[in-house]
Amino acid sequence: MIYGIGVDLVEISRIARVWERWGWRFEQRVFAPGEVEFCSERARPANCLAMRFAAKEAFSKAVGLGLRSSRLLWRDIKVVHDEKGKPFFELLGTAARVAEDIGLTASHLSLTDEAGLAQAFVVVETRDPGKTVTQGGVG
Repeated sequence: MIYGIGVDLVEISRIARVWERWGWRFEQRVFAPGEVEFCSERARPANCLAMRFAAKEAFSKAVGLGLRSSRLLWRDIKVVHDEKGKPFFELLGTAARVAEDIGLTASHLSLTDEAGLAQAFVVVETRDPGKTVTQGGVG
């Protein structure tokens, strides 16, 4: 059953400016291992990073936590692609624990970029839609 949905829209130029200014510190705080390398090989790396940034925000909204939550770290939400290019999440550390807490059974991710904007749309499913996740645990 659907547990939650999340959507986020990001100005690509904002992410590009932050990346240019903070470089490695920004990368280490926000992105999981392999994400920056993947995006650096793309024709428009900032667009790729912005879509991942939006995906992390949208995921946090879908599970009912903000990324400022102590329960969820940006770098623990990794965006990867299957052999056909379809994006999906690989959940690590804090994100994996949140997924386990709510009984996550599936997540769906759609990414797009156009006219200087990057957008992500996320749907998460769980076996128990009545469960909620809070700052302190599962309610």
